[in-house]
Amino acid sequence: MLFGLQIVRVGTLAFVLWLGAWSVGAQTEPPLVFILAGQSNMVGQGVTAELTADQLITPPNVTYLMETGETGLFDRVRFGPEVSLVPRLAQAWPDRELIFVKHAVGGTSLLAWAPEWDAARAELTRNVEVGPLYTQLIAILDRHELRGDAEIGAVFWMQGESDARYPEVAAEYFNNLTTLIAAFRDDLQNTELLFVMGRANPSPERYTELPVVQRAQQRTGDELAAVRLIDTEGLSKREDGVHYDTAGLLELGRRFAAALAAEIHSP
Repeated sequence: MLFGLQIVRVGTLAFVLWLGAWSVGAQTEPPLVFILAGQSNMVGQGVTAELTADQLITPPNVTYLMETGETGLFDRVRFGPEVSLVPRLAQAWPDRELIFVKHAVGGTSLLAWAPEWDAARAELTRNVEVGPLYTQLIAILDRHELRGDAEIGAVFWMQGESDARYPEVAAEYFNNLTTLIAAFRDDLQNTELLFVMGRANPSPERYTELPVVQRAQQRTGDELAAVRLIDTEGLSKREDGVHYDTAGLLELGRRFAAALAAEIHSP
């Protein structure tokens, strides 16, 4: 059950049916808000110049609130998974105002995103200068009156690489992640808020604690309701072996959308 509707999965046609099933929506409905957060692969290293003309079009029912304060998707030369994610959701809700709030900062661990932020702890991963990111995100929602006056559809999360560089921090990943999810659900007043996260998969040579982080992500997906962990294997990357390239980010966005569809269609 999600957004007050329950739709039955029908084999491999589920996603197609999902896109067609919600071609209705009352004009009086509040905006539907999706949050995109995390670190550099959510910020995105996709090259805007490599997109087609169609991919550069912002759907008419969509508003972007980017982490830099821009309201347009292509006010910058790089992009993240939103380019392929957003059109699919806009097609699913063509008569609904959709707002995408993106707040992501490269190189940040979960210590930088802690709801109960502590400067000394954030400094363990050299993140003290970026400040309390979760608090910043909630402040963005409040500034635009999106808590209470809008419906929060889901949180899309891409993060974990930074934690995988520090044994002590990686060991805490499960506790820190579940604390973050609980805070989102409490502050957004939705105990069933969908949390869709991508599996961190940087090059293990530099990110030695990656298996620990990945196990924590898997455990979170297994143990918490309304959490979807998406596979990121096979996504193409830049030469650094960490950041997804244009094609990889487009596929990441498609996988985010498919995960949302799967949750909506689950019995």
